[in-house]
Amino acid sequence: MSSTIQNHNAIAKIGSLLFARQTPMLAAERHQGIVESIKSWRARRAAAAELAALSDRELADIGLTRQEIPAALRGQR
Repeated sequence: MSSTIQNHNAIAKIGSLLFARQTPMLAAERHQGIVESIKSWRARRAAAAELAALSDRELADIGLTRQEIPAALRGQR
């Protein structure tokens, strides 16, 4: 009886190794909202970095001040 249990455990370990690479992708597909939130956050972060790299004169040309950058990224401006 214990050899049967050991065989089942060995098969389970092999199965988990075979499908381990697929698990994160399947989980991501199930949680599409989380993936979209992360993509949106990364896009806002990149936009913030680009705006922060502009000079005060360049920001004034597009109608922003440094203090307004966070509000503009949230869409509140």
